[in-house]
Amino acid sequence: MQKIKTKINKASIYQFEHFFHLNYLNESISSSYSDKNQLSSVSNILNNDSLKSLDITHLNSPPSIIPTKFYDRSIKARYIETNSDKTRSLDDDTSSDRKITIVYPKNKNLSQILNINHKEINHTNYFTQLYNYLIGQLNNSNGFSFFICLSDTSFEIIIFNKNEFVFFNSFGINDENEFLYYTFFVLKNYQGSINSDKIIFLGKYERFNKYYNLASKYSKIDFIEDDINFLINYKSQSFLILNENNIRK
Repeated sequence: MQKIKTKINKASIYQFEHFFHLNYLNESISSSYSDKNQLSSVSNILNNDSLKSLDITHLNSPPSIIPTKFYDRSIKARYIETNSDKTRSLDDDTSSDRKITIVYPKNKNLSQILNINHKEINHTNYFTQLYNYLIGQLNNSNGFSFFICLSDTSFEIIIFNKNEFVFFNSFGINDENEFLYYTFFVLKNYQGSINSDKIIFLGKYERFNKYYNLASKYSKIDFIEDDINFLINYKSQSFLILNENNIRK
């Protein structure tokens, strides 16, 4: 007799600095860490017997990135000393190509806040998901590949050289001029001519047209638009959420 596979329901939480967002089946809930009513609602959902697994993506935890061949787990806390004062509750991810290890603090213990019991909980840093996605976008380039993930109040630059990761940083910005300054300050350090390569934006959104137009005056630009990502908006902030089905395992 053929065995019938039981579908394991899985929920996803995106954890930010002052709030988190839950996606589960038809539920889509945002909550601060102090909103008792919302916390109670989320807790009830997550402690449902039909839910077996929970994925938490940490967007509030700055990553430290180490080549895997040099990574020493016994000194994990030392890797984040320069970009975080939180040295407890650390976790690490390994990229899907096994080349880099990502160390980060798990800020805000949601398991404790939400009183989650007997669930499989998987933690991932946002950069890990971003990196795993981008290595699937590289096209055996002989030079630099410049990717930009643009949000309303910040943006990330990720650079590869001959398909090897070389740089990542996140910058807070107030307008398109600050965006332009930080972008070309970084790019100038990685290429001889800003016209020899192009900037590739992740997604294309109308409200960022001023940024695209300004960047196009100084460099070639391109976009990845294949419906594998979308922006979740929260007040003045927006964040790129990657679809796990399009990330290499």
